[in-house]
Amino acid sequence: MTRKDWFYLFLTSFGLILAYPPFPTGFMAFMALVPFFFFIRKKTLKEVLLGSYIAALIWSTGTVYWIGWATVAGAIGTLIVYPIYFVLFALLLHWTLKFWGEKAFWMTPVIWTAIEMITASGQLAFPWNIIGYSQSYYRYPIQFASLTGVYGISIWIILINVLFYQVLKHRKGKFSRYIFSLIVLYLVPWIHGLFALPENRPEINRTVALIQGNIDPRKKWTPAFIDSNFVIYHDLTEQSHRFSPDLIIWPETATPCYLRYRYSYLQKVKDQIDSLNVPLLTGTPDYVWIDENHFAVYNAALLLRPKSWEVELYYKQNLVPFSERVPFVDQIPFLYNLAARMDLDIGSYAPGHSTGIFSINPGTTNAFRFSTIICFESVFPYLVRKFMANGAQFLVIITNDGWFGNTAGPYQHAQMAIFRAIENRTWIARCANTGISMFIDPSGKVVSRTRLNQKSTLVHQIGLQDNRSFFNRHGEWIIYIVYGEFLIILIMTAVKSVLSKYLKIRHS
Repeated sequence: MTRKDWFYLFLTSFGLILAYPPFPTGFMAFMALVPFFFFIRKKTLKEVLLGSYIAALIWSTGTVYWIGWATVAGAIGTLIVYPIYFVLFALLLHWTLKFWGEKAFWMTPVIWTAIEMITASGQLAFPWNIIGYSQSYYRYPIQFASLTGVYGISIWIILINVLFYQVLKHRKGKFSRYIFSLIVLYLVPWIHGLFALPENRPEINRTVALIQGNIDPRKKWTPAFIDSNFVIYHDLTEQSHRFSPDLIIWPETATPCYLRYRYSYLQKVKDQIDSLNVPLLTGTPDYVWIDENHFAVYNAALLLRPKSWEVELYYKQNLVPFSERVPFVDQIPFLYNLAARMDLDIGSYAPGHSTGIFSINPGTTNAFRFSTIICFESVFPYLVRKFMANGAQFLVIITNDGWFGNTAGPYQHAQMAIFRAIENRTWIARCANTGISMFIDPSGKVVSRTRLNQKSTLVHQIGLQDNRSFFNRHGEWIIYIVYGEFLIILIMTAVKSVLSKYLKIRHS
């Protein structure tokens, strides 16, 4: 490959890196693939394989490097495997270019988005670098996510990339037509956003307190620090009481013990919430006996009510592959023993299955309902939508991004929650151990937030939403359209390939 080829690849890689948080330069996403389009024309299969893998490796390293702060083995595995999705996109584009010529670039939005959807499927799902997330700092143009979800934003971005490519390639002839199309396609979502912002005037509000302990996750699990951990949360919770909250929230695994089974700690927590007369939602590990010799461990959210020993639990369903659980371990049990022998430090959490809703003061005038999403689950639109469709009036996200230090990871994760708010037109209360804790309104506006690595109590009034967005009512309908068009593209290209070979044979 030539120097120009490598220049194109590096432009795409660094353009994609700069498009994601914490960089406020999401506009780079609209042009980042253009150099790659110029690169891939008339390239051999070997050049496409090599070039796309290297470009994706640079891109992945620049966006998900922070995994290495928690697990070096996990980071290495991710950086080896994750670029394969981009390679698959490149191979499909190369294949379609071979038989459709320049027309194939118009198929790019469907091919790209279909690959993104594949990254969100199965036990290896890790839909982190969805290109739609690059626009989280621009509230107005992403309002149509309430119709299409984040994948609709991805289609829009890739289509604009294609138009930019056409503008640069056709500097004469169709130039003005493409410029006009580009301007219209870019402006329409902005104009729609100006009129689509929901009125944030709910008749009923509830005051919610988020407790950000800012505790080193590696330190808090040491036996000597457990008491200090509870003291920190006790003191911050007492500070929140002056705002008269209706609900207090602690982050993911805020209690470094099986709280339901450690009576001394459970009693201290109960004494406090009984005194404050406020329900508490906390992240905690939990376990359930399956039989006399086996039990399942869960990453859980536990709701404690004042003046009652009744508890409600939610168990995390989507577990982080190679961190909280070994993928396919139920189908291939020896994989867990293999990971243990390799000292990969992978958890053995079991996935939950319930999509229940937490109810506070049911049957009273002070009643409200909410759903809880734990950490990694917040990157899955279908799961959040399922909870909200079941009757939740707002969403709680509890997370512990402290494993990733002062890197891009916590910022990227926090910004993704903006899309969940817009998609479902709901308030979100996001409580993180070391940050970033925040309140997001149904338009995606962050109305209050903490800094990273800050011990803090964040309190805000949030509205109870019973109105449902189009996305919330109808789900990820766009998936069926994208997969349908993707299948048509594959079939048509395959047919054209067969016909081409047949005609060559007949001609010879």
